[in-house]
Amino acid sequence: MDRVGVGLAALGCAVVWLCAVPSVAFADRKEDDARVVYCLDPARGPDMVRAAVQLDVAKPVTGEPGRLLPGPNRIRTLTVEQWYDRHPKDFGRVCEAVMAARQDAPAPAKDEAGGGVRDSVLLAAVGVVFTLFVQFVERGTSRRGERLTALTGATGTFSYEAELYLTAWRENTRSPHGEVATARTALAVALRGLGLPGERGRAADDLGRTLPLPDPLEAVDAKSAGGARSWSPDERLAEIGRVRVELSATVAEARELTSWAPVWHLRRYVRRFRSSPPRTTSPTPSRTPDHEPRGGPTTGA
Repeated sequence: MDRVGVGLAALGCAVVWLCAVPSVAFADRKEDDARVVYCLDPARGPDMVRAAVQLDVAKPVTGEPGRLLPGPNRIRTLTVEQWYDRHPKDFGRVCEAVMAARQDAPAPAKDEAGGGVRDSVLLAAVGVVFTLFVQFVERGTSRRGERLTALTGATGTFSYEAELYLTAWRENTRSPHGEVATARTALAVALRGLGLPGERGRAADDLGRTLPLPDPLEAVDAKSAGGARSWSPDERLAEIGRVRVELSATVAEARELTSWAPVWHLRRYVRRFRSSPPRTTSPTPSRTPDHEPRGGPTTGA
């Protein structure tokens, strides 16, 4: 459910943003158009030239108030229209200065539908959707942290109880199994509660179903050739060693599930690669020359 909420919030944020950006860009373009029309008016040519000279972006042309020498070299005479085409950055700077100094300059453009209000509403909507998106992410991160903490605690408890049981079983093969069974169930629940997607989720479920020590260890060796008999001390140690190997692998696998997904997949791939048997190639049989029979060379009588 959290992943669905995050996806919807992200989609809503993208849609609102796509609606807001063109609107803001359209308003900016209309304002730029109004500025250009105002400053390219032939009646304001001398004002533009004087402002350019005062701002040190051009030199005046003697006897021609509507022309100027712009650019770094200032050797080519241009009209204001030509200056706009070839040096738009300097033109825009001077135009803004002229508009700020003149009271008859047009106000910033707004479309008839109230573009300023619409832009404000859209930008506010972007902020709201983004806030919801952040809240969904934080909530999902918090829940994931709680689940990982529960898994870490359950893994440690199961490992501890299993070790206590094995130590007790070494001395008494009829030692109680209840505590380790409870810890095993708690670990299985924590593994299922991770809610991991894809292959990691299947690995967590499989691990929860195959945890060691589902039942008490046998009190006697029922597989003995001569029938059931008591375990010898060495046999008990061997059985404990076998269970400890399974327990160690289980704990390591459970802890790996708490790692970052790419790290988990990389480790799984490395294990599969190392455990795969090497390829063996069968020896190529030697070829028999075409001029000799397959039984070998023959000699004449």
